[in-house]
Amino acid sequence: MFNKSPDTNPYNNSNRWWQTYSDSINYNNECAIDGFCSIDPIVYSLMEILLYELKQITYYYVKMQELGYENKDLKNQIINYLSIILIGYEFDRSEFQDILEKIHNEKESVKESFIAVCEKRNMDCQILKSNIKFDKFDLTSMVNQGEQQAIRRNIAVNSNIRNLYEIILNLIKSASIRLIELKSYTDDYVPEEDAILKLFNNLNFSSMTENKLIKKVNDFAKVNFDIHKKLHQQKEEYFGKISLHDVKIEVKEGKSILVSGQNLKDFENLLEAVKDTDINVYTHDGMIVAHAYPKFAEYKNLKGHFQMSIDSVQFDFASFKGPVLVVRNFQYLLDRLYRGRIFTTGLLAGKGMTKIKNNDFSSLIRAAENSCGYANEHKIATVKVGYDEDFVMQKVDALIERINNKEIKHLIFIGLLNHAHVHSEYFSLMEEYLPDDYFVISTILPSSKENVLYFNSFFNSSLIYKILAHIKKHVDFEKLPVSLFITTCNLHTISHLFNLRQLGVKNIYLPDCTANVITPGMLNFLKGKFGFKQVSNNPKKDLGEL
Repeated sequence: MFNKSPDTNPYNNSNRWWQTYSDSINYNNECAIDGFCSIDPIVYSLMEILLYELKQITYYYVKMQELGYENKDLKNQIINYLSIILIGYEFDRSEFQDILEKIHNEKESVKESFIAVCEKRNMDCQILKSNIKFDKFDLTSMVNQGEQQAIRRNIAVNSNIRNLYEIILNLIKSASIRLIELKSYTDDYVPEEDAILKLFNNLNFSSMTENKLIKKVNDFAKVNFDIHKKLHQQKEEYFGKISLHDVKIEVKEGKSILVSGQNLKDFENLLEAVKDTDINVYTHDGMIVAHAYPKFAEYKNLKGHFQMSIDSVQFDFASFKGPVLVVRNFQYLLDRLYRGRIFTTGLLAGKGMTKIKNNDFSSLIRAAENSCGYANEHKIATVKVGYDEDFVMQKVDALIERINNKEIKHLIFIGLLNHAHVHSEYFSLMEEYLPDDYFVISTILPSSKENVLYFNSFFNSSLIYKILAHIKKHVDFEKLPVSLFITTCNLHTISHLFNLRQLGVKNIYLPDCTANVITPGMLNFLKGKFGFKQVSNNPKKDLGEL
């Protein structure tokens, strides 16, 4: 029933284009996977100041809200600032200094309003003590104070609390990023934004115990999942329902712009800006999902996808013969080699980036027109992006029938953040040891086995979410064990862990993640306190422990 042949399964695409370049990539280099490297200590210290000020302004905002006052503009600003916490690239420090000064002034303003309301109502209101002195916004002073604040925080709380703080910050950042994009499609009130600020405000209180914080994380998991679902729904309403498309990995003759990042609305704004020009536009990395939405097929300038490797953003940007636009929530560390060629719509620009303001892409367009561009067409390969939901659900319905007939004892998903070449050998071996009454749904490795259903859906985590949600309507996950192997780490990985729990997945395995995504201490905490797991070097052993 589940045999897959090229004639019947549109997902049976074995063209593994990225393997052409695998010999040139060092997969053991900690900076290679997802482009993450260690964070500059100066960046770390300045982000510590930002975090401290954001906690304080959130405290006063929440207090004012509890007293019946609302300031939507301030709420939006806080959530925008929360989306840049834990940033990984080297940013423009003068711009960061300006943002920090603005946040501080806004904090002082809302603090004064809070004090005034308390006095008017004759209330005894608690004012937060501040350990940071802002007599002057001097970089050296800020760095020194940031270091001291980090030391105070580390002394004040134990390692478990620190790991919980990092998990909460990661969840908040991921939720804020998605919420910002969600609000770009709708003017409706989104109640989850208040939940984000209330969770963040909990970090102001040293009396929060480990158990209380764990409960806060578990409670927020549903909120986070709701944001994820609403964003996916809004994107399909706005850009059209996701469908299956062949996307060409190639470049055509002419001037070009490469676009990387995660915000589809920013991408649409660029395409609108260049639609009357002859500039070719290419997606990069996760932006490839744009090709799955019908609306983007309307733009003649969108020519395809450019990506010379699956893991090295540095290599891709250096290889591209034109300027690069990194839209909001781009997550990689950029080397100085590329400065002067990179533009961004992000709230905080990386060092050497040109910031796009108010959707004015004229400087980017000029840079493309002045670039050498491509003299000839270069074709690399074709990959499938998106999915045919009707076809998928036909296969899934047949699988549900087998589950209800007791033919399948364990359901395994492999993928989510898929196409991690480094794990191919692991999952190939897992397939060999797979019991006949186990069934695998995979988005990473083709297979001809009866109990493996493969969908080649490049970078589409929403596919696995939809399949899980559909199966859950017809199958009791308390009786059928469900496991999932995440194959790649990114800034949303921790968010995905808790989302999957909301869908009833009990056994969730993580790959090796760099410390910028999940620190070793955080990983041990996630395993010990929340029951998440990590793949070993022995797939037979991991299968036996499911």
